[in-house]
Amino acid sequence: MAIRIRIGDYERVTGDPLNRHSIGYFPRMTEREAWEAGRGVWRLDLRMVRRERYALIVGEGRVRAIAEITDVTVHGTDRGRKKALWGTLLTAGHPIYDHYAEQADPLHNDSRNSVTYGELPEEVRLRARFCACGCGQPAEQNFVPGHALRAIQARIREHFGGSALSFLAWLDNELPAEEHSSRP
Repeated sequence: MAIRIRIGDYERVTGDPLNRHSIGYFPRMTEREAWEAGRGVWRLDLRMVRRERYALIVGEGRVRAIAEITDVTVHGTDRGRKKALWGTLLTAGHPIYDHYAEQADPLHNDSRNSVTYGELPEEVRLRARFCACGCGQPAEQNFVPGHALRAIQARIREHFGGSALSFLAWLDNELPAEEHSSRP
């Protein structure tokens, strides 16, 4: 299943939860710009969006960016909770990208709602998703529950002799200071 987000015309914004200075579509925008303009923040059904694998960003009736969804974040208060998508842009060679990039909106409908959930025929053979830890189990998300921690622990055993302290020291050394300055 895919989620299609139709973006409107370009406009400048302030106070955006994703720290964007503008949203919406403008001619000649790059795929990265289209993704940033369209990935959030929206009133999305969290249960639905967590089942979706691909996001299509549509501007002026054409698919301007396609990403594989990796996460969803929630922004705002209880009443105004909106969601933002995180993902990896697809490129030439990926069957979904090759079929839909710069093509007409495949999930077009007469609704005023910018968000539509639907099935793309090309997804059928790509539907199987397996746990990223490498166990081979089918997974609805990136990992089967509990397997993300299992994968991290396996890497610590393999590369740091089982020492979490050695791993943390290496990570602190590798990351720029601003990326880990907020740790406790």
